[in-house]
Amino acid sequence: MTIDQTVSWVAWTLLLTSVVVAALAVRQVFVAGRLRYYLLRREHAAAGWRLLLLAAAMGAASAVVFAFGRPAAYVVFPPTPSLTPTPTPSRTPTITPTPTITITPSLSLTPSITPTATATPTPRLPDTLLLAFQDTVTPRPDAVLSPILVAEALTRFNIPIDPQEVFDNPVGRLYGAFSYDNLSDGVRWSALWYRDGQAICFETKPWDGGTGGYGYTDCLPEGGWPEGSYEIQIFIGTQWEVSARFEIRGAPPTPTPTRTPTPTRTPTMTPLATSTP
Repeated sequence: MTIDQTVSWVAWTLLLTSVVVAALAVRQVFVAGRLRYYLLRREHAAAGWRLLLLAAAMGAASAVVFAFGRPAAYVVFPPTPSLTPTPTPSRTPTITPTPTITITPSLSLTPSITPTATATPTPRLPDTLLLAFQDTVTPRPDAVLSPILVAEALTRFNIPIDPQEVFDNPVGRLYGAFSYDNLSDGVRWSALWYRDGQAICFETKPWDGGTGGYGYTDCLPEGGWPEGSYEIQIFIGTQWEVSARFEIRGAPPTPTPTRTPTPTRTPTMTPLATSTP
């Protein structure tokens, strides 16, 4: 359950409870008005007014939770925004000028090659997934995800337990956990898991986790985790948001073959011929 869902559940519970208590209070006051004895009538009326005050307090509490519950929850569990990495241009080495001998005693220098900057390509969704996009919900421009933390287990609030960057086989299901803020329900999000550039797991579906909180994507390849380098990429809509890399060391455990029993041949008795005197 996300932070938004938890706050909404508490607020609605208080509101509905206050309505029920208010109904009981009104009924108690009306019953008191029909009693003949003064002391008994006053006692029932006082109980009804106490219930009515309790209902008002619970209604006010639900209004406070509706108005300030989410900001207060984010103070306790603040989502961590991630910085979008900027491509780092790389320079090609410059050829060292070599002197050339001419008829004159002076030396002439050959012109150097002008260095060109190359940028790391930004991750993009595969074409097969782009063809399936027919969503009408546009992602908010201020939507943000934290860096992805990879772990073998999560808490009940989707917080990773002992995240690592290197895992030694045998490894089971892995989780890529992250916090988020300013997301909209219904917007398409996608998570892709790669091993050495080859996709091994992916999921794409409408977002249903509310505006802010903690989420995750998980993967368990068929046949286990071969040794190598892995990467997780997450997209909001068609826009790449965040990536994480990790490494698996050692070979995955091989399944033990089950021995099939071989049927044994049952000997048959052949009747002997008898001579007739």
